[in-house]
Amino acid sequence: MIIGVLGKGGSGKSTVSTNLVRYLASQKENNVLAIDADHNMDLTFNLGVTDEFPYLGSSMPDLKISAGLKMENNYREALIENEQGLFTLSPKDAFTQKYTKQISENLSLMTAGPQTDDVLSDKSCSHILFTSLKVYLPLLSLKENEWVVIDEKAGADGVSTGIPTGFDIALIVSEPTIHGMKTARQIAGLLEHYDVPYEFVINKMMDHHNDTDFIEGLGKAPIATIGFDQSFSAFDGSNTSSIIDYLHTKKSSLINRRYERSKQKFESRVK
Repeated sequence: MIIGVLGKGGSGKSTVSTNLVRYLASQKENNVLAIDADHNMDLTFNLGVTDEFPYLGSSMPDLKISAGLKMENNYREALIENEQGLFTLSPKDAFTQKYTKQISENLSLMTAGPQTDDVLSDKSCSHILFTSLKVYLPLLSLKENEWVVIDEKAGADGVSTGIPTGFDIALIVSEPTIHGMKTARQIAGLLEHYDVPYEFVINKMMDHHNDTDFIEGLGKAPIATIGFDQSFSAFDGSNTSSIIDYLHTKKSSLINRRYERSKQKFESRVK
């Protein structure tokens, strides 16, 4: 299952992402791929990775070779040429093996990497660093106990990368503030445009907050609320088990929905 985590900067999306990854990886039957798609690389840091390894931002030439494309072809051709899954986690295909860092027996990490010199000098847009993920996710074939958790860019810009079209579900993390819920609703509207299922998670709850306030502010009830707790940043997976339990109940229908969405896009591209 592919889970994307989005939210405004400071909402705690990277903390929630890290705890989801840690909780899933604590169950040894799972095989977990964490993907850090935020240039701040907080998920990478939170998982204890400080050494450099090949970043996804520079992977497009290798990806095109893996997909059997010529260099002048773009990612749309990759999806057309390879309707079925091309990449795997167990065993890892050559591309996945090269661009992942093995953290433990059942946990590995991919990272978009920091801004490149071309982006910083205005020679290219920062979104180009995410093109590989737009190809990789739709072509990733997962087994029953394989999970992907993606920590996206902060704010609504995380949707405009196009990466969420490869999600089974997006979790929108929001603080219990007017501004936080405003950004969460904006992200939700963009996800609806791409027909990507989403749920809200409220982080940094205080005793005086009321669930009904969020239903009114967000338009639907959150699937989880996480109290303001300094220990949550210990990244032991606490307070995220209920989220995974909920996703287990929806897993089959969400995966089937992503498959149908990808199939429709594939068919529209080859017409």
